[in-house]
Amino acid sequence: MKTRRAKFISIILVLSFGLLIYRLAHIQLLTTEQFGPENVNLLEESVEQRAQKMLLNNGRGQFIDRNHVPLTHQKVQDIVFFPFIKSISYPATELASILDESTYKIQKWIEDAEEPFYLTDKREKPLTETEYQELKDLSMPGIIPVERSIEGDPTFAKHFLGVVREDPEAYKEQIGVLGLENSFDPFLQSTEEEKLLYHVDAVGSPIFGLNVRYVGQQAPYYPVKLKTTLDVHLQKKAEEIVEKFGIKKGGLVLLDTKTRDVLAMVSKPDMDPKDPISVNHMLTAYAPGSIFKTVIAAAAIEHPNVNTHRLFNCNKSINEGKKPERELGMLSFEDSFAQSCNRTFAELANDMMAEDPDVIENYAKKLGITEKVGWNGDVFHFSDFEQFPNENPSTIWGNDTDKRVPLAISQTAIGQLNVQVTPLSIANMMATIAQKGVKKEVRGVTRILYQNDATMTTFAEHKDDENILSSYNTLRLQELLSKVVEDPNGTGGRLKGLEVAGKSGTAEISEDVDPHRWFAGYFPHETPRYAMVVVNLNALSSQPTYDVYKHMVNEIYNYEKASS
Repeated sequence: MKTRRAKFISIILVLSFGLLIYRLAHIQLLTTEQFGPENVNLLEESVEQRAQKMLLNNGRGQFIDRNHVPLTHQKVQDIVFFPFIKSISYPATELASILDESTYKIQKWIEDAEEPFYLTDKREKPLTETEYQELKDLSMPGIIPVERSIEGDPTFAKHFLGVVREDPEAYKEQIGVLGLENSFDPFLQSTEEEKLLYHVDAVGSPIFGLNVRYVGQQAPYYPVKLKTTLDVHLQKKAEEIVEKFGIKKGGLVLLDTKTRDVLAMVSKPDMDPKDPISVNHMLTAYAPGSIFKTVIAAAAIEHPNVNTHRLFNCNKSINEGKKPERELGMLSFEDSFAQSCNRTFAELANDMMAEDPDVIENYAKKLGITEKVGWNGDVFHFSDFEQFPNENPSTIWGNDTDKRVPLAISQTAIGQLNVQVTPLSIANMMATIAQKGVKKEVRGVTRILYQNDATMTTFAEHKDDENILSSYNTLRLQELLSKVVEDPNGTGGRLKGLEVAGKSGTAEISEDVDPHRWFAGYFPHETPRYAMVVVNLNALSSQPTYDVYKHMVNEIYNYEKASS
């Protein structure tokens, strides 16, 4: 009995030992470079465990502004200190003298280090050119001068540029989250990392001498650079101004009227780095309020059977028998627009809709706000590539039934009920009027450049020559928008003297929710170069909207003077 049991146990041990040998052989000989479901290279990982490294560049493409100023991955001069220098004689006193730091502090940085570190991370201020050169001249093992890229989230334009995070479904892969990082992710994906590397034994001592090895490829082509339309100065100022005047939810978008390039885009609240799936309010559709009267005005100007030369009773509201919030008396078409009389545009809309139920949609399309306005087209093997894929489409009607209901038509005419448009599309509408009816798509990126600044591809301006406003109509709209600001009774009077043409809007949401407060326009009104929208969502007062608009216009004018 005992002999049989011993044999059984022996067989089990032999089988177990055999399986263990097979498993080890399988790992060591057959799947060394592709182990497990994630195809891990065990050779590389074993070397990695014995290596200490400093990342110089993660290989992901970077963003630059329209003047080639880096927006992400900014390159700086720095010094890498490797911990092994503590085991050899190093010139602590000389280092302290060069850096104007105490010898004790230098020694503590080095003695406490278990991993390589960048000098500027300890010192928390950049190196001067003189300091960098003197440290470089030391030519000492373990003290390595480098040019590195600053990684991490952008410090501004976060909603526009987006951020990069690790993909939980892909081993060690970084993907773009939000903004251009997301839409241009196929072009930005990381190439080979650049790093400094040295190997250590179990106690951290160098095993291949004191030489630090550079790993990576400094290629002339990759990683690529995306040339954005942003102007870094205007972007920073826009963020400062929006913050200063307390817009908590909403923001600002600034366009070049000629090219339709985004020069600045601010969305509040700020993106939470811990939860970067955030809303960009400039690409989100909201009720525009009276700004939508611009569409009704455009339709009325060209309508053959609508008399815009009569007076309108602005003591009446759009609801028969109900008093309006403001009694403005009998007003002309022009004064009604300047003073934002709801009754006038409700009447005009109903008159026109009685003849053509699609008239409002048609003129919204002429002004470029019925569809997404961001750049769309074919790029390499990507068809219908969108620069702003998270942009909301616009809504005019909830359903066709509303087109036959007078009150629903009236509410739609003043930008209420189901009307929903993005600040980006409204800014583009103002640019269209400023450029005499020329419609274009809005760009956030103009070129993809190789690392050596040669052009990989260009995002040309996309002009729409179909279904556009007449020159006469745009001239009349320009006059109306100027009157809003210049007329003593105009709703945009707080911007008088800034050469702004535009339209205000207050969109009522519900009785227990504060309204959205907009101002949209272009400037200078005689020679338009900029279109801008400021919106303060769910706001008690319209004052912050005007304050932001006014200060941003002044900032742009001052910037132009300084640049000329």
